[in-house]
Amino acid sequence: MLKLCLLVVASMSGAAALANPQLATIPGARANMALQEPVSVRAATFDYDHQITVALPASYDAQPERTYPVLWVLDAPLMMRTVVGILDTLVIGNHAPEMIIVGIGSPSEEGLAGVGRRIIDFSPPGPDYYPPGLGGDAWEAIAAFPEYPHKADDFLAFLVDDLRPRLATEYRFSGDHALFGHSAGGMFAAYALFQRPEAFDKMIIGSPYLNGVRGAVFDAEQAYADANDDLDASLFIGAGASEVDEYFLAVSGIVSSTTRFSETLHVRNYDSLEVETRIYSGEDHYTVVPRIVGEGIRHLWREDIADLPSSWPVVE
Repeated sequence: MLKLCLLVVASMSGAAALANPQLATIPGARANMALQEPVSVRAATFDYDHQITVALPASYDAQPERTYPVLWVLDAPLMMRTVVGILDTLVIGNHAPEMIIVGIGSPSEEGLAGVGRRIIDFSPPGPDYYPPGLGGDAWEAIAAFPEYPHKADDFLAFLVDDLRPRLATEYRFSGDHALFGHSAGGMFAAYALFQRPEAFDKMIIGSPYLNGVRGAVFDAEQAYADANDDLDASLFIGAGASEVDEYFLAVSGIVSSTTRFSETLHVRNYDSLEVETRIYSGEDHYTVVPRIVGEGIRHLWREDIADLPSSWPVVE
């Protein structure tokens, strides 16, 4: 007896939509997310613009009463299109719920010079940008950093206290907020976890530069642990195993600090904290990004995924 899966992507006129994919059950839904025109915003505490790019779910216009979780993406010029593409594919396969994505970064037309300002945005208070110990000595020998403002606290306040309520008047946020940061953005996300633990329900932290600013994230973690008995958040943390073998990333201590960070959080044994950590064999600082994003979304929203249709109708 032959069983044929019906690869139905939309309902026929007058007929009910079939189970998969989730967008097929929503009349008028797009096939993918809708990227909005980027908008430049000048925060009061910064003397340069940040560019904001919003991607709306495929069903957004078709379901005007529905609210959506929000995934905030740092380093938008480098990461936004990757995250949108991955989420589009996961939604079609019912591996993720639909979300609003908000990307924050420098204006793309400013090139990598604009991207370089991220060290100002992402740096916690501290003396410089270097890791502690041997790595710091090696990095100083490679490149001398001039003094620069460390504005992670200002950037975090901009995201949570200024930009979020401003965008919430325009877009339908559900109240479920997640943050994705990679590399220096991962350092910022980890710092934000301890400075404003209520700000984000979930975080995807990729190949984070946790040793940056002489280990400021670990100092923030210790200060938080000294004053608190619980931490209510869900984290997905990842790095590429091949980062150990690349000199500059070894100097930065990406993999070792990632494992130390995760182990520390597990040892704290906070009742409300969930931590999932993965070190990806064969992946480096760049190739690991799609895996961290895709698996991070699937893991952190797995309960939402469980409520989605999971099988095609079968005809015998």
